[in-house]
Amino acid sequence: MKYVDLKNNLQNASELLQNEQIDLWLIFTSEGSDPCLPYVTGVETVGPGAFLFTADNRRLAICSTIDAQDIRECGLFDEVRTYQGDLEEVLKRTVKELGSSKIALNFSENHAIADGLTVGRFRWLKEMLPFVPEEAFVSSEDVLLRIIEKEPSR
Repeated sequence: MKYVDLKNNLQNASELLQNEQIDLWLIFTSEGSDPCLPYVTGVETVGPGAFLFTADNRRLAICSTIDAQDIRECGLFDEVRTYQGDLEEVLKRTVKELGSSKIALNFSENHAIADGLTVGRFRWLKEMLPFVPEEAFVSSEDVLLRIIEKEPSR
């Protein structure tokens, strides 16, 4: 997939987030583990990382220093924040800074492509982000499936 198509997908994501009244879509990945990545970023990571997309069209990536160059070069992100050692502090600070009251995560009971977040990582996120109420976490399934449906090559 071309990065131009991905830019369109991310623009669509911003509009869909607005329509769904979702402030933030957070995709956690490690070694390209999330099956939605080819449709959203096209970027795989070696280390753990997170891609964050907001309803007001901000695009942030949090990644290890090893992954930073590829992510910067793809041109899809407004900002690439790096960490050395542990992702947790940078991710926590970024989510707090964004002040999101409704956060879409990649979990789904119906579609494998929208179910990239493991139960363990979901629990880790909830523990790491105690300032985010559990009911603020919602599935990104609808947003992702609607992005894929709009993709011209499908």
